[in-house]
Amino acid sequence: MQRQTCILFLFVSLFSISLSASIASLADLKKQVIDGKVPSRGVNLGGWLVAEKWMTGGSPAWTGVPDDVANKGEYSAMKYLGHEKGDPQFDEHRRTFITEQDFKEISEAGMNTVRLPVGYWIVGFDHTWGSDIDSWKVYAPGGLNYLDKAIREWGPAHNILVLISFHAAKGSQNGNDNSSPEVPGEADWFGYKENVNNSLDAVEFLAARYKDEAAFLGIGLLNEPSRTDADIPVLQQYYEDAYGRIRFNVKSDCLLSVMPMLYQQKPYDGNWATFMTEPNFYNMRHEWHHYHVWGFEADKWTPDKIITWINSVETKYYDEWKGNWLFVGEWSIASNFNMDDATLKRFANAQLNMFKKAVGGWTYWAWRYYDNTESEWSMKAMLKRGMLQW
Repeated sequence: MQRQTCILFLFVSLFSISLSASIASLADLKKQVIDGKVPSRGVNLGGWLVAEKWMTGGSPAWTGVPDDVANKGEYSAMKYLGHEKGDPQFDEHRRTFITEQDFKEISEAGMNTVRLPVGYWIVGFDHTWGSDIDSWKVYAPGGLNYLDKAIREWGPAHNILVLISFHAAKGSQNGNDNSSPEVPGEADWFGYKENVNNSLDAVEFLAARYKDEAAFLGIGLLNEPSRTDADIPVLQQYYEDAYGRIRFNVKSDCLLSVMPMLYQQKPYDGNWATFMTEPNFYNMRHEWHHYHVWGFEADKWTPDKIITWINSVETKYYDEWKGNWLFVGEWSIASNFNMDDATLKRFANAQLNMFKKAVGGWTYWAWRYYDNTESEWSMKAMLKRGMLQW
């Protein structure tokens, strides 16, 4: 009995030493990433805590939901299902779509970061005002438990940093399904101060909750905002206010990423190159999303033309950018073409070579595509197929 106790004590001690070393290593990695000495190399856990029907069609979350409803986003699906049906379905989706095994595989593939989309409802409160203070209650509860697991357990266990992406703001910042709009097609976040304030409360809550966690890298303050030039002052004021809350209220030095309007993905679009730069702001990233699907239709483009475009035109965007370090928060080798392996590798390499100019690194969209394990939208599938090497 004494011998068994000694063996158990030795095992626990070794495990504790290993965990402590892992956390120390992760803290060092985080500092190097934030300082720009090591780029993020990672992947988005898209479709997990903000469900998107197009990429998770076979998930139990959508059982019994007509496509025309599900395609509008998680809010519309839960309104249709109600809590009695919707809560267990969405919990099953969250429980199974991404697990610790995925973190293990992401780490084994040589990556160091996951970008994890969340919606405003994950915090479980709305301290603002107006007629819509209960919209968060429409969603299935419990998402925060899975975010906790990712940051507090799975990230440290597998040496993976977690960048939270504030993907779905109250009122919707772009009207698309990925922001779960109450009114599809409407970006009502910009027009209501209570919606902006709700976002400020949410990102401050998340920064405070994970401030001392080794795997917590930071927050992308808003994903793919899209409205008009007249709304840019609202967006930029939100970023500055969020920075103030996180730096001075929370006293967190975590990485913060700001994204311009979705149509502003070039170096001279707007005043973004001089926005929130040093010395007045620190630990910042400027985020671009780079796809070759929309605007690259098969009637006007070929794979070779796109690759030439990347090498001769787009790569200059990265050379000419003069603002905060760039972070490519989303990109993919998905396209409107059925490329053979050799062409697909050239397409991938052209982008990866271009992204070497982004000091902040990149995260691929996305790790999983539920129904099609061969989809270019699935990094997991593309790694298995040997299409991605960096």
